[in-house]
Amino acid sequence: MSEPQIDRPSLADAFKGAGSGRGTSLGGLLPKSTRPTEPAPADTAAAVEPAAVRQKRTPKPATERTAAVRRAAAQHEGVQNVAVYLEPDILALVRAAKTRTKTAGEPDRTYDELLVDALDHIPAEQLRAMFATVPTERSGGPLQRRARRVRGSGGIQIQLRLDGDQRRALDELTADVGAPSRSALVATAYRLHLAPRARES
Repeated sequence: MSEPQIDRPSLADAFKGAGSGRGTSLGGLLPKSTRPTEPAPADTAAAVEPAAVRQKRTPKPATERTAAVRRAAAQHEGVQNVAVYLEPDILALVRAAKTRTKTAGEPDRTYDELLVDALDHIPAEQLRAMFATVPTERSGGPLQRRARRVRGSGGIQIQLRLDGDQRRALDELTADVGAPSRSALVATAYRLHLAPRARES
């Protein structure tokens, strides 16, 4: 006796229509608040906009950069203290000159103003002559003496208040007349300008 045949549905029929239509059959299962939605065109534009802001800035032209460097350099061109050293006798002359202007009712003269006055009245040739090499007598032996230049000597420090143009001019004059240092030039200028006045007073 044969067993009765059970009528079973085909599994192939259960999966028919799977694929693109499968998502539509599940569409009603999720609540509306959690359903994924495609971004609106406005949302897409808003998402792209921050990327445009993050772009690299265009570098400034070279002329603008150069002008910025010049402005920064100009800020350092202000008045600065410049230390020079004077022998005690020259410092006494300078202080006496300051005292004379004060007693004469004139405004106080600073060290740098007195230096400007001195360099106004002393020709560059006279300064060059002061720093020329000192000739030496010839030696009778095979080794000759070395020609010596006039050197500045140590002394007491004073401060000149000079701006950038004045500092450059002082350095150029120091090199031009052959002075060994700023101090030597300033001390010589003071001496040449103030010593005759000291003798007159």
